[in-house]
Amino acid sequence: MKVLSLFSGCGGLDLGFALEGYEIVAAFDHWGPAVECHNYNERLLGGRAEKKSLALDDGEIDLKDLPNVDVVLGGPPCQGFSFAGKQRIDDPRNKLYLDFKRIVAHVQPRVFLMENVKGLEKMALNEVQKSFHEIGYQVTIQRVDCTLLGLAQRRERIIIIGTKESDKKFQTPDILLGSLFGGVQTPVDLFSVIGDLPMPTSGRGLSKASTHYLDDHKYLPFSALEKQFIPHIPNGGCFRDAPRDVLPDRLVKILDDPARYKNPRLFPKADPYKPAQTVPASTSPSIGGVIAPDLIYENNLALPVIPSDYIFEGRYTSPVESRRFTAREAARLQGFPDSFLFTGSLSSKTKMIGNAVPVPLGRLFAKEIKAQIFS
Repeated sequence: MKVLSLFSGCGGLDLGFALEGYEIVAAFDHWGPAVECHNYNERLLGGRAEKKSLALDDGEIDLKDLPNVDVVLGGPPCQGFSFAGKQRIDDPRNKLYLDFKRIVAHVQPRVFLMENVKGLEKMALNEVQKSFHEIGYQVTIQRVDCTLLGLAQRRERIIIIGTKESDKKFQTPDILLGSLFGGVQTPVDLFSVIGDLPMPTSGRGLSKASTHYLDDHKYLPFSALEKQFIPHIPNGGCFRDAPRDVLPDRLVKILDDPARYKNPRLFPKADPYKPAQTVPASTSPSIGGVIAPDLIYENNLALPVIPSDYIFEGRYTSPVESRRFTAREAARLQGFPDSFLFTGSLSSKTKMIGNAVPVPLGRLFAKEIKAQIFS
């Protein structure tokens, strides 16, 4: 089962398919650091990636040079589908989606898989179905809650599976129908996934290819301003749980006017006993990143801080340095095995991990496609 991977990133989706016996014969992405990381893990992925623009008008990809494959994978951005009531296939912001469709139409795989964020509205998905019907494919749309797959992360994605209209139509995997049909009944908690890792270290300025998984167990430090109030946020809390007098003016304004700012939970600190919030491309909590839970390390063994033990005069103060997630912790939350090593700067590593398709999600669909279509 041969695969062409588009928008491959560092290889999360590709790895899921490789682990199920597929052959990655070609992979393309426009971001150099992700391509470098993909190729650094060739021993696991079984194929090399190339740095090329997926915008066909750029001329870096010639349709006639693409290989004959059974499966095409990709996650093209679809910003033009973001606003309910305004979605148009020909929106200029959907150019990469349309190029993905052109590639599928040219290669004619038996199956394609397109991944995107949960934000695609129902109306837009209907347009996607019609669009692929024009080139002879029937489409199945799956909304996937990754906690059902045993991932310790609340991450939801849209997976679009297309099969030729002369072939079988892809059916929803039982695991996605809930625990009655085999889904994970009790969500996996964060601490069970990262709790065995030793005490991490700060990695400012770090830029290297890892040779051991603990080389990625480093985090970017907080700014001086963030260090004033983040230690006062308990596990499972957010900036609203910190004392008002330590918050910067921007957060005080949001605190005082929750209706205007739609009551955001900015600067969330993860609860170690629940799945983490979605791991984004940036670990900066000021732009959506999640703060790692406060953990005490004794003989390199981690123990979650119990917030009530460290409240004095109504104010929680962490007994340890609050921090961001390390690249390795984020990788585990995305289901990457420790044998998958990352390259580049620490910020590049966390960006490519946050942008990746979780490996278990890729593997589930690889397994189901194999069983339903290729068996």
